Amino acid sequence: MADYNASNTDVKVFIHNPEVGSKSQSAGSIAKDVYDYIAGLDSTNNKIISISHSTLRGDRVMTMIVSGA
Repeated sequence: MADYNASNTDVKVFIHNPEVGSKSQSAGSIAKDVYDYIAGLDSTNNKIISISHSTLRGDRVMTMIVSGA
């Protein structure tokens, strides 16, 4: 089992309006921002541990991506 700690684990949080989109849209859409973050991870050192979503007050959605080595 991996030894996850502060030096090899990262958490990225996005807050967006839940609008339909795709990775080809401009920055600022949930699909594009999440895609860019995941595509920018180093596949040998930054494996995705989890991706979760939660609704916030109003009409916003929080997406949290946890990655680690």
